[in-house]
Amino acid sequence: MPLVVFLRRHLLGWRFWFAWIWGLVIAFGIHWGSYGLSPEVISQLPQLHYHPLPETLATLPVSTDQDYFSEVTTTPMGHLIWTNFPIKVYLPDLDTSVSPAAQTRQQQWQQAVTEAIAQWQPYLPLVITSELETADIVIRRQAPPVQKQVDPKTGASRYFLGRNAETRYEFYVDADQILRHRMTIFLNDHQGAIATENTARHELGHALGIWGHSPNSEDALFASQLGAASRITTTDINTLRKIYQQPTRLGWPMPGFKQ
Repeated sequence: MPLVVFLRRHLLGWRFWFAWIWGLVIAFGIHWGSYGLSPEVISQLPQLHYHPLPETLATLPVSTDQDYFSEVTTTPMGHLIWTNFPIKVYLPDLDTSVSPAAQTRQQQWQQAVTEAIAQWQPYLPLVITSELETADIVIRRQAPPVQKQVDPKTGASRYFLGRNAETRYEFYVDADQILRHRMTIFLNDHQGAIATENTARHELGHALGIWGHSPNSEDALFASQLGAASRITTTDINTLRKIYQQPTRLGWPMPGFKQ
């Protein structure tokens, strides 16, 4: 998996790191809209192409309700569209070495996240797997890693703490030389059951391709946590369907890529 692209979401916006997995940095610390991919890498990328709409989305009744597709951001590889189904979602096993109270918290986390996965199931096929290496979406029961940002003018460092969740992606070329992506969700277990389910539902929306936020507080992809139980709305699904109608480089051959 030579080509890896990480994205981290933090309080000051979106920031990219592009790197070869063996350590050769292509570009780093580049803000959204300025990707810095080398001409060599760009020349090997697949062209943007359309995939057939997944059957689960194609067979849904067509709705005239609005969407928030204009709030969704694309990536250097196009929209984050899954093409192999079912999408495999990894959940960690329970840690039996911790205290009974911690085990109870883990069980509540597991139940809430499993419920959030089930709520997206009618729209894109998902299956929970115990195989970490082959998972498409990895959900980790931990707080997002601490993020550090250095002011380029002053050199001062700022650290961002206290976040409940974060979603990252990486691109890679598989053994068949197909360009693919993988998602990692960090989600701590220190929230209540409703908040955990809401957060998991929201982050799964990002992981399934909605790389942006809704301005409507009723939608699952609204940017803020309101406390009350949320749901996946018709507007969320309209946005998801429109994303899967867009061209992408993902899921297409990259035969010229050198391992």
